[in-house]
Amino acid sequence: MKAFLPLAGTAEVLSEHPLVPGEFSAIEKGPWHYGADYVTVYFHGEPRALAPLVPEPFKVDDGACLAYVCEIISVSDGGASMVADEPDRTVYQEAALGVKCRFQERRGVFFPVMWVTTEWSLLRGILNGYQKRLADTISMTRLHPLNPGLKPISPGAEFSGFCVKGARNLLSLKVKVRRPGAQADLPAFGATFGMRAFPRTDPSQASVREPVEVLKSNSRISDVWTGDGRVELSLDVGEVTQSSGAVYRSGFTISGSKVLTP
Repeated sequence: MKAFLPLAGTAEVLSEHPLVPGEFSAIEKGPWHYGADYVTVYFHGEPRALAPLVPEPFKVDDGACLAYVCEIISVSDGGASMVADEPDRTVYQEAALGVKCRFQERRGVFFPVMWVTTEWSLLRGILNGYQKRLADTISMTRLHPLNPGLKPISPGAEFSGFCVKGARNLLSLKVKVRRPGAQADLPAFGATFGMRAFPRTDPSQASVREPVEVLKSNSRISDVWTGDGRVELSLDVGEVTQSSGAVYRSGFTISGSKVLTP
């Protein structure tokens, strides 16, 4: 089995996971490529309420947050044929809350919760330090240019998304776009931080607690529209203020995550 070296100059390799080869592996070897359609709300919560959601060594910044719902098309490196051969293993929905934070002098975003709709996305995320869990339903507004009953996106168009687990509505948001924009119009959060945490279930085991940076590359954003946003969350983030919203498309590659050292 050919191994992928996520970082040049290291001896670490990322192989299939769990340890079952070929098509029976729950996760294809990385890097993994993503293309996503987002409905996102940017807002400020209260740092005192956000602090319990962000683990050490990360520190909550100024209370800036984002919440989104998106639909993602993803393939592993060299696995583009899966969009035709196994399309169910290339599409999933995701919803998340991100909190702007600091690691030493660096700014970034930590996602205390990230819900997804497929097992393979769940396992990929946990492997790389995301706090992922499964949702029952994640849905968002989708337009189609040939639908006679829908107009193309224009000022005043409304988008929404929600995430449900059991009887609980975990996250819901709404965006009313006002104007077309560009990547520079979206708030910048910096690096993407995570925590690889695997506690012991028996004294014979070794526990893992590694603050990490998710290794992203090939990032690009298009089809940006910005406007007003509103969000409701099951998590306590304090009073929500200064909200705005955006819809856009994004593409990027994740090759793994590297441990952050004090």
